[in-house]
Amino acid sequence: MTPARDIERVLEHWLDDGIDQMPDRVYFAILDRVERQPQRRAWRVSWRDSRMNTYLKPLLAVAAVIVIAVAGIAVIGRPSDSNVGGTSTPSPSPSPSVTPPESSGIVFPAWFTEKGNGLGILAAGGQTSRRFGPDISFTVPEGWVNSQDWAEYYDLFPDTPANEAEYALSNDTAQAIRLANGEDVSAICDQTGGAQGTTAAKMVDALVANEALATSEPVDVTIGGLSGRQIDVQLNPDWTSSCTLDPDDPPTRDSKDVRAWIIALDAPDGSHVVISIDSLYSEAFAPFLDEAMPIVESLQFDVRP
Repeated sequence: MTPARDIERVLEHWLDDGIDQMPDRVYFAILDRVERQPQRRAWRVSWRDSRMNTYLKPLLAVAAVIVIAVAGIAVIGRPSDSNVGGTSTPSPSPSPSVTPPESSGIVFPAWFTEKGNGLGILAAGGQTSRRFGPDISFTVPEGWVNSQDWAEYYDLFPDTPANEAEYALSNDTAQAIRLANGEDVSAICDQTGGAQGTTAAKMVDALVANEALATSEPVDVTIGGLSGRQIDVQLNPDWTSSCTLDPDDPPTRDSKDVRAWIIALDAPDGSHVVISIDSLYSEAFAPFLDEAMPIVESLQFDVRP
């Protein structure tokens, strides 16, 4: 019997014999959780494929079926407004609705179909994060998009023909600025399972020591009140092995032409923030860096206790 059929039988049994009504608070809690759950890990500094792993897709499909079934039960099982036998059934008190981003005035580029939980196209000027920690503020020019804003990571990319073309090709942007909270970049293309970095300096030193990478000399930097180190990273042209994007990917897939500036910063509480300014194509990296650095240099981190 196929897994899909198994799922159908479980759902059929549950629908026949199980709960036929759900409290509104549970119904809306489920919808709110789905809206807040990250749908796609967009962090690319580790040079892993930003699309979900193959083995996760069936599990997410099952979860989606169950959520739909539960939502259907909640709707079907709600009390009717009609009177039966002269007895009036009170209507349930209204619950706050889960509003999709588009109805809140948030707009993404038409070509960017995988909507995240970010603010979409940003107005020129000062901006702040809503979920990312530590809180960040920064300044952007016109034409930039915030696609993801989770507690662990935050993404920005310019609305450019190059990004539109790459998105149509690979469902990913060609250039982006990505921030991660607590991300360890020591293992970028590390085929040996080397030491992990616990500080900005150790992470950057591990990158320099990695024979698979060609790196610049690390530079001490201070961004937004946090200090750390900055390094230019790309694959070593003399490296003959493959740098796989994901452990489940075939070895023929690699990141040969990716180039990134990685800035690892130490926070007062012992954690760290990593900023990646990256381009899938090294020839386009320098002009993108000119656009991205003013935004990165405007970053301010709120690390107050």
